[in-house]
Amino acid sequence: MRYNIMKTFDRSLISLLSKKISFAAIIVAAMVCFSGYVHAKKAAENPVQPLKWEVKSERQIALLSGGKTVWRFHADPAKNCKPYFDPLGVVGGPSLVLPKPADHPWHLAHWFSWKYINGVNYWEEDKRGVARGETFWETPEKELRPDGSAIITIKLGYRPRNKKSTPASFLLKEQRTIAISAPAPDGSYYLDWTQLFTAEKDVKLDRTPIPGEKGGVSFGGYAGLAVRFSNKLKDVRTVLTNTEKVRNRDREHAFVDVKGAEGAEQNGVIDGKEYGIAIFPHPNIPRSGDWYIIQQKNFTYLNPAFLLSGPFTLKAGETLTLRHRVYVHNGRWDKETLKKAALDYTQTTPAKK
Repeated sequence: MRYNIMKTFDRSLISLLSKKISFAAIIVAAMVCFSGYVHAKKAAENPVQPLKWEVKSERQIALLSGGKTVWRFHADPAKNCKPYFDPLGVVGGPSLVLPKPADHPWHLAHWFSWKYINGVNYWEEDKRGVARGETFWETPEKELRPDGSAIITIKLGYRPRNKKSTPASFLLKEQRTIAISAPAPDGSYYLDWTQLFTAEKDVKLDRTPIPGEKGGVSFGGYAGLAVRFSNKLKDVRTVLTNTEKVRNRDREHAFVDVKGAEGAEQNGVIDGKEYGIAIFPHPNIPRSGDWYIIQQKNFTYLNPAFLLSGPFTLKAGETLTLRHRVYVHNGRWDKETLKKAALDYTQTTPAKK
């Protein structure tokens, strides 16, 4: 009798312990599953995967994340007339820029170019991809860091093309520095452009005349730092920090003049996700706040237009410094966000003399 009672007790105890063990196993399994969900959620929210540098040659540099290119800098004079960035997009996202479109094959995604120097065209190129004015550059120097930040420095020169075997002498020289930030947790980053120009001879920097000037046309006024956006970008919007001095000179083609805006951006949607690129001219550079903007179907273009107001001259030996921040980001920025980013740029990068 006592044996049967103890046997029953032992079985009950074993059953109870078995239930407790099973319950504990369920709790552990649940914790593991939840942990996996949290990590997966964090991975989705933070697109920055292991970063890797790709240097195919001295003249091509790229940042990769998870095997996908974030940005690539091209500087091979045998292939292109000017240095440029393509692709250019947030980490894990699509490229937001368009190189060499059929309508303007000299548009190089994200690049810098003068229009006219002493009357010679450095912007447009012929069918061979050659401009009348030559933009010459040396092999870039680079500092590539493990966190994905980089500094690219490059010396450039501008001269008219000489049909003779001996190249013409330079009219203008440039020391260009592009400091690229490490990607933020959301995959955004910025490029800080600093360009120091020195006139070797007297130069006149100019652009195509704008309406109201002699020979003015609706598409005149462009030159300098520019972004040509991908045609995949839909529902495009243009955002300005200041809309008080905006002139839409050609409503059919959406050519817009802007004065006094500390920053501007164009944004849109690709594959259901929102992206944008904002540009901020430093307030201490000449004519900061002038813009030339195009927003029409399959032609989205953003250009802080240093020469919009007219030509700019330099005497031999004089210098000119241009500085801009280009911010590549997720989402759509509104006016207030642009203003905050413009202020941050000014405060973190004081004017250099």
